[in-house]
Amino acid sequence: MTVRIGFIGSAHSVARLTGADAQVPGVALRCYPYSDPHDTTEQYSRALAENDAVCFSGTISHYHRARELDSDTPVLVGRFSDYTLVASLLAATTTPPGLTIPEISIDMPNPDVAAAVARDTGIRLDPAQVTDYRWVYGSRFSRPVDVGEIVRFHEDRAERAGARLAITSVHAVYDRLVAAGRPAMFMIDSIQHDVDLIRTAQQRVSVQRLEGALLAVVTLTTTAPAEAGSPAAELRARLGEELARFATPVQHRLAAWQRDGLDMFYTTRGELDARLPELGRTLARERGDAHDTGTGTDTPPGIALGVGVGRHLYEAEDRALQALRRAIAEPGTAAFLVDEDARIQGILGASEPAEEARHTEPWLVELAARAGMQARSVTRLLAFLGGRNFHPFTAAEWAAASQTSPRTAERAVRKLLDAGALVVAGQEQPLDAGRPRTVYGLEPALEAAARQQRAHAGSADPSAARTSFHARGSGA
Repeated sequence: MTVRIGFIGSAHSVARLTGADAQVPGVALRCYPYSDPHDTTEQYSRALAENDAVCFSGTISHYHRARELDSDTPVLVGRFSDYTLVASLLAATTTPPGLTIPEISIDMPNPDVAAAVARDTGIRLDPAQVTDYRWVYGSRFSRPVDVGEIVRFHEDRAERAGARLAITSVHAVYDRLVAAGRPAMFMIDSIQHDVDLIRTAQQRVSVQRLEGALLAVVTLTTTAPAEAGSPAAELRARLGEELARFATPVQHRLAAWQRDGLDMFYTTRGELDARLPELGRTLARERGDAHDTGTGTDTPPGIALGVGVGRHLYEAEDRALQALRRAIAEPGTAAFLVDEDARIQGILGASEPAEEARHTEPWLVELAARAGMQARSVTRLLAFLGGRNFHPFTAAEWAAASQTSPRTAERAVRKLLDAGALVVAGQEQPLDAGRPRTVYGLEPALEAAARQQRAHAGSADPSAARTSFHARGSGA
């Protein structure tokens, strides 16, 4: 299946990519040239809408992208490499007039590359002849790359130190130096770097598609005998109709369930991920309605929903029934999912915070603004932590609890970390093979405020004190 890749770059970068997609079979390449690396909002918006993945040719345009447009679409950026630096220095010193290294001024995004080149080749650059904009590798926007400042560095180096050539990594700097009559050269880069970037994007999309093609089984039943017309029977029928819109109803083969009644549906993980949030909201509304309308009980209609994901049908069915048994053991309506790694996750926690004041607390609104997030998103994370008694967590745990992709969860965690709302509590090593995972905790002062607000909410409404999107005792 063809993978659509969008490539955002300067006119020079785009022009040299002509025909490059022929080197990567299965890729349909669309290019989006820009005139200013600080303003690529239009190109980025179009590329996200029209492609399966997006590539940026350079760090500046990627750094200045409209980050509010970020989604689950893979976004990759070409990185400055030692090849780029070495090739540029060789070109400057071996072609006429054959300059020496001290006669060069140079700008680059990553100054660490110069040190690596010095260790490997012995070619050393004086720190005074190099300027950098290393902050573009930061996880959040801090300041723009000042083209004028870089131009002035090269001009000052020429006037004060006798530099005879400016080697630049920024097309806008090159254009301004040439317009001023200054000798300049744009850094040499291999077309293979861009081809490798496109190939990596293709592989990323292919992995996503494979994950989305995993089988998913959804099981649904009542937790007690329900007569026709009862709230439980009506809710079960309504959920069955909603599931049938995207999943295939099947006759289950399990005799043990035939007496009690069991609805079973087959679908894929990708389709499930797209539909599960709405399904969860339907169940959450039922839980809230049962409590708010004064039905005589705090327990909503007894519905149990279990979802299993597997690499083959029997594995998915077995996990769906495992999740269903867990849901049946919960009071009222409950729903759980066992994923492809056999981890159990709660699709529902307690009801979401109903008081709008919980989203307008001054400290919470200020924190959300500082992190560049919606106040409701921060509230959800605080509710998740409150349900865990504020124990440290991993980005993967937050992804499972909030029903978002790992990438989306990691992005939210980075924003809150940069805003000072979270701190790194350490690392944990998974029991199976794999890289250690970073564990995060709430910043102490913020945790104290959250605990105080949670305690106040609990004294006013006990159900609000146990707000959580995390399965109780799931260990996820």
